[in-house]
Amino acid sequence: MELATPRAMIRAMVQGVRPPRPLLLPIVFSLGARLENVPLRAFLSNPTKIASALRQLRGALALDGVVCYFDPYLEVEALGGEVQWYADGASRTLRAGSTDLDTLRERVPSPGDIAQLGRVPAAGEVVRRLKVMLPGEPALAVSVSGPYALAGQLVGEAQPGESTFEDAAEFAAEVAVALCKGFLDAGASVIFLRENASTIRDPQRWADLLHPVVNVIRFYEALPVLLHANASAGPAPIATTPACEGLTCPETICPATIDLRAAARSPQSAASNSVYLPIQEVLSSEASTAALITFLHTVPPELALGLLTTQDDIAADTDIKRLASLCKTLQGGVRAVL
Repeated sequence: MELATPRAMIRAMVQGVRPPRPLLLPIVFSLGARLENVPLRAFLSNPTKIASALRQLRGALALDGVVCYFDPYLEVEALGGEVQWYADGASRTLRAGSTDLDTLRERVPSPGDIAQLGRVPAAGEVVRRLKVMLPGEPALAVSVSGPYALAGQLVGEAQPGESTFEDAAEFAAEVAVALCKGFLDAGASVIFLRENASTIRDPQRWADLLHPVVNVIRFYEALPVLLHANASAGPAPIATTPACEGLTCPETICPATIDLRAAARSPQSAASNSVYLPIQEVLSSEASTAALITFLHTVPPELALGLLTTQDDIAADTDIKRLASLCKTLQGGVRAVL
């Protein structure tokens, strides 16, 4: 199998083939708003500015791909949730209880309708444009809210296990399937599934809801990568997602992050593990970057690391030159060892 491009390597990872090197794909999205000199609020609705900024960022950072759209409020806002923006146009919050499940089902009878609501069409347009604008088959990634993350946004104070929350989670899983199909048809090759680890009380129930989402992603030969919003990586500087044990979901996702130092002592046989890099901390000093590279040199090849990303979007005020230097160091250090 030819593994000359990031997209080809991703297709191989979906089939369980270890790539010749880990793909470097940090989540760099909101930084584009500063590059285009517009508030984030305006940036999120402008496919032209998003595509232009991401093309520049990919060139400056020399990444294996770009994150075409990353917004934790994309779905809930499209479904009628009230997102309150602050005066700076760069930060916002979701007003709790601004959606009601019964009202939602009346307004959006089919979860597939999400494709035409809110900023979802703009997000899909960015993927389509970058597929044409970026040569060399780079990875094109987007984020989608997992069933529990979206359910928590939709029903506010309802808790996992309660009928209201579980009904919302089922609806949210259908929304995720529809959204993934739209992004994958547009050309996405990596789907970051954002989940809220603190709400997963029953891993098997959660896996059953997530399974159809992951199935559609893998059907398109794309890579599902789980991002746990509230998971703790412990004392290790990075954490990895190994094979799901006892769950009906593919090896590229799991119910919780684990300490990579512990994993290094007991290597996993599954291919395509994903690793989260603590970019915000590493960017703080040259010493932190050097320590991370040194630690990566100790990771045994049996861990079969396939993708290096971040657990969240890199801050919009990050210094681009510093980030570019970090990415170059990571590319040189990691590719020389793993």
